[in-house]
Amino acid sequence: MSSEVEWRRRWKPTLNAVPWQPLKVDGTVYLIKYKFSTDAYEILVTDFTHFWYEELSQNALKKRVKKLNPGIEAPLTRILDQIKSCLDKTQEDAKTSLKLSYKPDSESGECSVAMAIESTLAGMPFTWSFLCRPAETRMGSEHLVVPLLAMVCELSRRQQELTKVVQSKDREIEDLKAQGAKPSRKHIETPKFVETAFEMNMMTSKDFENHMKSCETDAFDVRGQDLYRQVVSKRAWINRSPTKAGAGEDESLLDDMSSAEGAGPAKGRGSMGGSWGNSRLPPSLQQSRSPNKSPTKTPSPAKTLRCYAVQPWREGWKRKKLSMLGRLARRRKSLSDWMKFGLVRISI
Repeated sequence: MSSEVEWRRRWKPTLNAVPWQPLKVDGTVYLIKYKFSTDAYEILVTDFTHFWYEELSQNALKKRVKKLNPGIEAPLTRILDQIKSCLDKTQEDAKTSLKLSYKPDSESGECSVAMAIESTLAGMPFTWSFLCRPAETRMGSEHLVVPLLAMVCELSRRQQELTKVVQSKDREIEDLKAQGAKPSRKHIETPKFVETAFEMNMMTSKDFENHMKSCETDAFDVRGQDLYRQVVSKRAWINRSPTKAGAGEDESLLDDMSSAEGAGPAKGRGSMGGSWGNSRLPPSLQQSRSPNKSPTKTPSPAKTLRCYAVQPWREGWKRKKLSMLGRLARRRKSLSDWMKFGLVRISI
């Protein structure tokens, strides 16, 4: 089975894996996330009540660039880098300004959002407008609600683990004191950790009140963004497609077999007799069974199935055993294909 590390190397993150960033426009706080590629971008904006989304591909990008910046000629990748750079430093660069406005739709009754960015590119004025339409309802849940729930659960778990570590350290300190050990400096001595007292102190702390006032912007600071990435990637690993995971493992095994085949025939093949011709199996396995032998009994369901991948190019008919427990139903199709080409035998 593929490990999580191997899966992460193959995983291609989507917009869902991009953490939110706080964006303050005219005193109002929004959350924004975006993902840029070489010829397209996606952007999602929310005011904590509504969600707006825009996805622009290569052709639409070129048309908008020509419309908004007719005097600028640059590769599309350079334009996208400039737009992304403007979003990254909107709050820090005084030369970059962002304005947000609402555009109600008289027909549908929904409201769209237009974000206009003004900056400079190679000394020339550069303008860009995002025209975000109301996002699908599921996007609010997938990108904000569910990840936030996962973050709360993970923070609670980490707090419990940290409490266990602190309590273990207290027991260690008590053991050292019982043996006559004393701190070298009086001010570094700490009282024994009591979980209920700690929680009460946190509830009455002044920092608790301050964080509640600025939670809209503080929730996705550097640590919050890192935790968001962690929980989203972990959920993607948990919810990965079993079919694709099994296919990836099959491909990995076939690559190993192909590499062994590419190494050439074994030196000792001549000692095994003549060539097998077009057959994938040796003559000993092609012989028909004797009619005097009793028919094979039906195996008990309780017995374990074993699969042997036959590699005829190796001397001595080495067998590569594959565990079939828990995978037989998922790999039935691929196994039948292997059996058809004589690469696999199933034994009880």
